Amino acid sequence: MFPKAVGLSAWIVTKRGTLPGVSVSNNAVVSAALGYAEVHPSEVDTVRDLASLALHGPRIVLSDTLPAHLACRAIVMTPDLHVLQVRGAERAGWQFPGGHVDEGDSSLLGSALRQLSELTGIDPNALRPESVVPCDLAAVSIDPAPALDLPEHVHYDFCYLLHLPSQDLGADATADLRWVSVSDVPGRLGTKLRRSSRMPAVRR
Repeated sequence: MFPKAVGLSAWIVTKRGTLPGVSVSNNAVVSAALGYAEVHPSEVDTVRDLASLALHGPRIVLSDTLPAHLACRAIVMTPDLHVLQVRGAERAGWQFPGGHVDEGDSSLLGSALRQLSELTGIDPNALRPESVVPCDLAAVSIDPAPALDLPEHVHYDFCYLLHLPSQDLGADATADLRWVSVSDVPGRLGTKLRRSSRMPAVRR
């Protein structure tokens, strides 16, 4: 967990400006996935499949890598136990902020922070990560998009839990936004968020 005194912009910028184009390697993806498996051993099957693709295939962070590639998402939680969702063009309906990794992203967490800032205007320095380990890693089937010449494929979504002091956002959002209660988040991720909300480490 990060001390409050440490600015999160250190993940995406340096004192001289934006980090040079250092992209996330397949080895870094495997390392992140194995760290997740240590915390969530019951989900080792997802990690095994991802690690196999990353070890033996092309660069899995690139959005044109098939049959699967990565996406990074920010799960922003407030003290009143609400999480932020956006209505994006990438998938139908409401989803957590995030998307494909860019060439210039230097880490998976950094990718999630960058995309969150671009979509919502949230300053990364206002956030406190629960951990550098994702709170969830899911294999999500993506329907084919004939107009984009994209076949059906899989997104491995790396989801990072980030704490925000309040629901007050700036005016720089580029997407439709809404807050939903963690009690309304379905599935495994919802269970994890509700469990996290009861942990003493979550400072309110």
